[in-house]
Amino acid sequence: MLVDVIIHLGDNYEDLDQCVYNRRGRKVYRVPGIFHPKYRDGSLPHHQEIALEGRRLIIAHTFDDIIGSGDVILYGHTHNWEISNSIKGICFNPGHLRELVDKKRSATYGIMEVCDSGITLRILNLQHKVIAEAYI
Repeated sequence: MLVDVIIHLGDNYEDLDQCVYNRRGRKVYRVPGIFHPKYRDGSLPHHQEIALEGRRLIIAHTFDDIIGSGDVILYGHTHNWEISNSIKGICFNPGHLRELVDKKRSATYGIMEVCDSGITLRILNLQHKVIAEAYI
């Protein structure tokens, strides 16, 4: 699968600096985790709005930092994957890649496909097996 955009939802803001995808010119959006010094002093934004294929995405490390609404609300913080509805939009938390298990939760990541016909959200485990999926 070709990746055009990488969205990083915190904790370790700088870990994408050396990411091979970043060096290959992929567009990267990221927000810091709540313990990052620049999150705490406000010098890095706590949320961002992104337009992809005519869709409005809002990203933040915590759901509490989401301002406004969008087609998809992406956040992390809990390290627990989630795809659900909210008044702000479809919530998508891909889980974590911190360790094999963190906070009693196995590592997972998310893939989002955005196209004219809709959005596909997938949560995958480290064996790249889809464990949750939604189409909007």
